Parts: sequence; C-alpha cells; structure tokens
Amino acid sequence: MPDWLARWLPDWASALLEPLLEPKVLVGLALFSVVTFVGSVVGVPYFLTRLPADYFTHHERAVLGMPEPRLPPWRILLRVLKNLLGAILVLLGILFLVLPGQGLLTILVGVFLLDFPGKRRFERWLIARPAVFRAINALRHRAGRPSLEARPSWPVREAHDDHGDRMT
Repeated sequence: MPDWLARWLPDWASALLEPLLEPKVLVGLALFSVVTFVGSVVGVPYFLTRLPADYFTHHERAVLGMPEPRLPPWRILLRVLKNLLGAILVLLGILFLVLPGQGLLTILVGVFLLDFPGKRRFERWLIARPAVFRAINALRHRAGRPSLEARPSWPVREAHDDHGDRMT
C-alpha cells in the first residue's frame, strides 16, 4: 500500500484494503470493470429496446386479483441465481467506488437484478425522470421500437426527433 494512503487510513481499513491492492487483484478488478462496462454498453440498450411499450403502465396481476403463477423448480433456481448475482454486483460496485471500476453502474445493474419490496416502484420512479424517459425512448426510436408509454402522473415531455416530429 502506498505510504500516502496508509497515513490517511485507520489501521483496520488498511488491513482490509491490503489484500485488494495486490497487483493480481487490481488487474482482475480492472478486467472485470472492462467486461462489465462493455456488457452494460451492449446489454442495457438491448434490454431497454425489448421491453414492451406498456411495461410501466399495465396493471399488476395482484391489482387484477389474478393469482401468481406457480413456478417450476428450475425457474425458482434461476431466480435465486439472479438474486445472488445481483447481490454480488452490488457488493462489487461498492468496492469499485474506491477501487478501479464502474462503481455506480455496477451497483445499479445489481439493484435491478435483485428482487426486493418496492423494486417496481423504484423502477417507475427512475423511469419517470424526464431525462431518463426521453433518453430511453430516443434509444427505442433508433431501434425501430415504439416509445414506452408514460403513466399520467409522470412529468415527462413529448420526445421529438431531429426534424421536430413527435416520436411515438
């Protein structure tokens, strides 16, 4: 660990960071960071353009009184693995806040993989931000997909293409 860093950190923090600052670990973290960055640059637009246009506006099954479908064991296993991956990404993202890597992006991807109470409300809150909503719909427009439908309570403005035409 560099002397300038060791002087500023408490002893317990130095002991925790010491193994992470080994060259092999830093190279591994840098490679993981590159892979997650490339994955996010490719994966995020791919998944955003494949969402149904009414993904954030359709009624939930519970509101309609429809029972949740019974999941086969392999789907339960996949859900557990997805949540495990999400938790690992959140933890790695926290580490990437102080080590080389895409910390906030890794945390965000991890949070979207996790299942937790209020997740749907959080997704809707995030997507309702006008800049986020416009950016996603512009991406969907370039991919030839219909724009996401806005909920009436969202403060979004109409998105327009380069020629001033309304994008649908």
